[in-house]
Amino acid sequence: MRFAKANDALGTSNRGNPAESGLCTLCRADCQGKCETWLTSLVGRKLLYPRDFGTITAGANNTTHVGVNYNALRIQGYAYGVHGLDKKLSNDPDDCIFPNVDLTTEFGAKIKTKTRIPLMTGALGSTFIAAKYWDSFAIGGALVGIPVVIGENVVGVDRESVIENGRVRKSPELERRIDGYL
Repeated sequence: MRFAKANDALGTSNRGNPAESGLCTLCRADCQGKCETWLTSLVGRKLLYPRDFGTITAGANNTTHVGVNYNALRIQGYAYGVHGLDKKLSNDPDDCIFPNVDLTTEFGAKIKTKTRIPLMTGALGSTFIAAKYWDSFAIGGALVGIPVVIGENVVGVDRESVIENGRVRKSPELERRIDGYL
């Protein structure tokens, strides 16, 4: 089974053979490629629409039905109606477009944390690559309004951390990561 290395509608391409999800299987920290993940990190939500949106018709690739795939998931429903629309907008299709959608949410039982979109990173823990690129993750997450999760083992591998009676007294790496996000 093969998946295309390029997506003409988005203007992206992968160096290696992409997984069915579209992610490049050769994702490297030093890559200067042009895959969907790379391009999305530069242009953000503009990549949701095909390039030349409004002047082209774009379709999806045919799927190969081997085993269980994403194409086995079917969402049955109707794409009509609107709930929670800003009072300044009508339910006219011209008002019900992507940029007008409010995805803000919050999480937490006692202390509520608000986010602009219902999304957070996976835990970025003790690996050297997580430490090296922490500032990029933290600043990017803060700018788009999503939580960036610090891995549970950051304090344990921080050689300068101080743990007394089972309590963390000092962890410069943990402090650096929190300060980088704030």
